[in-house]
Amino acid sequence: MNGFNPLLTDSAYDSEAENLMYQPLLWVTRNFTINYDLSIARKVVVGPQHRSYTVYLSQKWKWSDGVPVTTADVAYTYHMLMKLGPLYAGWDAGGFPQEIRSFTVLGPYEFRVVTKRSVNPKWFELSGLLDFTPYPAHSWKKYSIKEMNDNMTNPDFFSVVDGPFRLESFHAGRYASMVANAAYSGPDKPHIHRLVFRFLNSNASVFFALKSGTVQLGNLPAPLYPARSQLINDRISIIGPGWDFNYLGFNYANPKLSFIRDVLVRQAMMHAINQDLMIRVLGFGHGVRAYGLIPGNPPVYLSPEAKELLKQGAYDPQLADKLLDEAGWHRGPDGIRQKDGKKMEFTLYMPPSMVRGPTLLTEMFAKVGILVRLREMPFNEVYAKMIDPHDLHWQAVYLAWSQSSFPTGGSIFKCGGIQNAYHYCNPKMDALADQIRMDNGLDALYKFQNYFTEQQPVIVLPYMKTFVVAVKNLHGVKRAITPSGNFYPQFLWISHDK
Repeated sequence: MNGFNPLLTDSAYDSEAENLMYQPLLWVTRNFTINYDLSIARKVVVGPQHRSYTVYLSQKWKWSDGVPVTTADVAYTYHMLMKLGPLYAGWDAGGFPQEIRSFTVLGPYEFRVVTKRSVNPKWFELSGLLDFTPYPAHSWKKYSIKEMNDNMTNPDFFSVVDGPFRLESFHAGRYASMVANAAYSGPDKPHIHRLVFRFLNSNASVFFALKSGTVQLGNLPAPLYPARSQLINDRISIIGPGWDFNYLGFNYANPKLSFIRDVLVRQAMMHAINQDLMIRVLGFGHGVRAYGLIPGNPPVYLSPEAKELLKQGAYDPQLADKLLDEAGWHRGPDGIRQKDGKKMEFTLYMPPSMVRGPTLLTEMFAKVGILVRLREMPFNEVYAKMIDPHDLHWQAVYLAWSQSSFPTGGSIFKCGGIQNAYHYCNPKMDALADQIRMDNGLDALYKFQNYFTEQQPVIVLPYMKTFVVAVKNLHGVKRAITPSGNFYPQFLWISHDK
């Protein structure tokens, strides 16, 4: 965690904490329906031709200082996002602001968004309207963007919240402490008084923190799953896989990686990977195959073709060899493929805690003549390289991407997209993604995901389930941690007996 201002941060770790402090306009359930009991909005009315969206706010919600949550707060969010522009991480990921013609406050508890064209209501509600989460205008409007940046971890700045928790303290590199919002006006008020996120930098430190009871709830690092019998005071739940996708990503702007621009090479890489072996080794059998950007848990958005591919699998090293030969890359004397005097090789950056997956990939690619060099680097450093528009030297990364409730990948693969750190550009994919925004139903999403799987702009890797460890007197874990990986600690409670 590096900050707690949802207008300025772009990390899933930051969002996890922010979501505990600020109630969403629309609370999306694990089945991708809207729970209006937990939403700031009480209903959304879609107008003719799916171009107007009138949102009515519930009058029950209040900020922790007693001020009602109203459309003034929604308007503040809207105008701040327009002021931030592309500095906002979600810029155009859900159609904001490119699809929006107008935003109008109709009253203290009613506002309307009109789109420039007819859009898919389900996509816009689960993507576009989610950007309109209200933030405390009466508390924040006096700050400039610079002042907000300067106060990214200041608990005093975040003293006014409407979610179940508020920030108590933050110590960079050590921990963040949150306490229950005593004035929380929603249902399911927190049962625990304090929640501390500890930042641990190695698998061993996580394991010993769980074993000693220093940490009462946490993810057991997969490599240490065989040692789970040592956690005698804990229960283990196997959860997931999450609502995201794992991948091997490349820098298309790096001239040394020109071979990655050939779809035959990317398809060969997909067929060279034994996903079942990765699941056995990395997840001890607890994982599922994945070949596209649409998660399969639950499988509500998967195309028929995606379901069939998941059933059959794609591992075929002979086909990988054939595709690489067809692309003009042939094995040299050392077994590494060459073309025009250049070898098919790249350097893969990986976080120190994720060595085993890249090591397996290195071995699998070597069998088809691709040389991979591994280099450990902390996640923050890897990410800094990726988002630096002037750093075109990095080559490949081993990462994951969290999906939105209507999973299109946002702008991560869009030509010139704000989230596109890979410099990938495919006009046909952009056109298919744009069609999702306009067409009702799922046919457009099916076409987009099938084309994505064919093109493999990043090489998608299998999903691993998560081993969640909790002390025996901590209850409500399966409700607090959803199958898709969301964390709602207000549902946790502690008994006095172990």
